[in-house]
Amino acid sequence: RPAARAVLRLLRRAGHEPAPEAVGAAALEAGLLDEPAGELGDEGVTFQEDLRRLVALAREHGGPVASFAADLRARFESDGDGRGVQLLTYHRAKGLEFEAVFLPFLQAGELPIRRAKTYEAIAEERRLLYVGLTRAKRWLFLSASLERKPSPFLAELGIGARRPHAGVERQSGDPGFEALRTWRRERAAADGVPAYVVFHDSTLAQIAALRPRSRAELAGVSGVGPAKLERYGDEVVAALATLLP
Repeated sequence: RPAARAVLRLLRRAGHEPAPEAVGAAALEAGLLDEPAGELGDEGVTFQEDLRRLVALAREHGGPVASFAADLRARFESDGDGRGVQLLTYHRAKGLEFEAVFLPFLQAGELPIRRAKTYEAIAEERRLLYVGLTRAKRWLFLSASLERKPSPFLAELGIGARRPHAGVERQSGDPGFEALRTWRRERAAADGVPAYVVFHDSTLAQIAALRPRSRAELAGVSGVGPAKLERYGDEVVAALATLLP
């Protein structure tokens, strides 16, 4: 959208030029780069990709700039319900809601991105996914390729996660499981997120069965990655400590 709006503003000065020439010139004026310069960031990369896509669409159109601009306005400047599909980054989707939302290609290296190495960076990527998940009013679709490693965030949501060890089942009467559920409910409320974002039930069941006494032991539980270990490790161990002999 930002790229389309920038190009539309510049096209108001265009006369009866063919769309390819007018859009190409407008894209360059809007900031299209031949080669990426320095660190653009996610939004900068998206903006450049959108400008290139607009130029390609103008070439495919091939007609006068007026009809191409009218088509762009119908796509990107409508404040009504609109029709068709809107392609947005997670950043651009903030504050918006849609009847149906599709979050494709949830793969490791894409979400979190390869550049996210620190706890803070990974936490920010997790918050972005939460933004995407909560944009849907009625339908939410998540997808990932079976030929590539899925995003670790899917396991945190309990999607595609490994099952607990043999014999580990969720037991509503198990003191360890109940203690962990109580802790998770309070922590989720404090963070303002759904409980499953903290830990899925299957992960809690495995932790309850293994009863880790330290963060090092907790790290061996499936579904407890480095980020969750750093964020919740001490609290989980403390929640179980009173139950251990």
